[in-house]
Amino acid sequence: MSASTIRIHDGEAIVEFQLPEGWYLLGNPKTGRIPLIGRREMIRALENPIGKPRLEQLARGKKNAVIIASDVTRPVRGEEAIPLLLDILNRAGIPDGQIQLIMGGGSHVPPEDLQKAYRQKYGSEVVGRVKILYHDPDRDLVCLGTTRRGHRVEISRQVAEADLKIGFGGILPHALGGYSGGAKSILPAVASRETIIQNHLMVVEPGVGMGLVEGNPIREEMEEVAEMAGLDFIFNLVINTEGQPVGAVSGDFKEAHREGVRLAREIYQGELVRPAQVVFTSGHPFDIHFYQSLNGPCAALNGCVDGGTIIHLTQAYEGVRPGTKKLFSIVNRLGYRDLFERLRRGEREGEEIRPFFYPEINIGVGTTIFRAMFDRQIRIVVVTRAVGEEELRPMGFEHAKNLEEAVAMVHRRIPEAEVAAQFNAKVILSATKPK
Repeated sequence: MSASTIRIHDGEAIVEFQLPEGWYLLGNPKTGRIPLIGRREMIRALENPIGKPRLEQLARGKKNAVIIASDVTRPVRGEEAIPLLLDILNRAGIPDGQIQLIMGGGSHVPPEDLQKAYRQKYGSEVVGRVKILYHDPDRDLVCLGTTRRGHRVEISRQVAEADLKIGFGGILPHALGGYSGGAKSILPAVASRETIIQNHLMVVEPGVGMGLVEGNPIREEMEEVAEMAGLDFIFNLVINTEGQPVGAVSGDFKEAHREGVRLAREIYQGELVRPAQVVFTSGHPFDIHFYQSLNGPCAALNGCVDGGTIIHLTQAYEGVRPGTKKLFSIVNRLGYRDLFERLRRGEREGEEIRPFFYPEINIGVGTTIFRAMFDRQIRIVVVTRAVGEEELRPMGFEHAKNLEEAVAMVHRRIPEAEVAAQFNAKVILSATKPK
């Protein structure tokens, strides 16, 4: 590959593209390559927890347990890892019939075919062994009090009342919590809609962003809520770009998580010498629908200059969800600041407000993109055939059917530019080192 050629995911495919004359490539970081792990390494991680006794010891004398696992929007799978947890609980005296698995999707709309989703995500063995529920952020909740920021904490009753609470998920870059995993098994995974809203409204505070953990107020409150809920143990897999495990940690939801983050940063951090004027981003592997694909641009914003342009490739397999279309169209007309302040003041009614949080909460990634577009004047050209210009333009985005068309469009506007490119949506492009 020449110095003026980029490689980037367009869905599952990897495309190479020669930059036009006048465009200079600053960087095209790929995710770091770390060997895959298997069952043996997962067992070793469970036998050597960080900051906690072994799970079997914690489970002794408990009557029941709940395992909170990530949903279909996250690439980590559980068919190999979750049976290891079930076997440990069985040895400690908790039979399968006293174990519940909760698909913790926060406010995400459940898949149409839940049983199919459970099998794809957790495997047939798990589906056959334990009862599985999908979290509902609006029903059957228990209030645990308020955080030190005054936010009301409500979580799933099934989780609150369980004798033993275990979180399972993956560690990879996250737009709000810095990296996923750890305390996210409680907030947002099994929290109420209002608790998630209050937490996500901190997206505008200093310290929030992709790859930022220490000093991140959203992550700090997630961990405060996990402590209030009594999250006893986590089992997290560090995963690569294809959703395959390359590391495993278990134990305390903070200490073990930080160890996993250290490994994850070796994979995902892409440092640039300075921000670029044109940045190529990818929606893979979050291409399930358009909103999730925007995790790609979120991960690249620190690598883009104010007034720059992002060229975003996405397959957006399920297109644009109605709530996303409505929200972005409203914000494109009215701006986000007034609407956001109304949310912060507690307003929850009205056609202009509800798309921020219903049917799904669009505050986090949505507000990150709004701030880039309005405050920093970053333009986003979406390269996709799944969604047309007639849908994207009212939402504030430009549209191109293919990469060649997008590059020609931007090159006419910016004939000379420094350029950067993600390899996929998990690569964090930044000209500053995260904490």
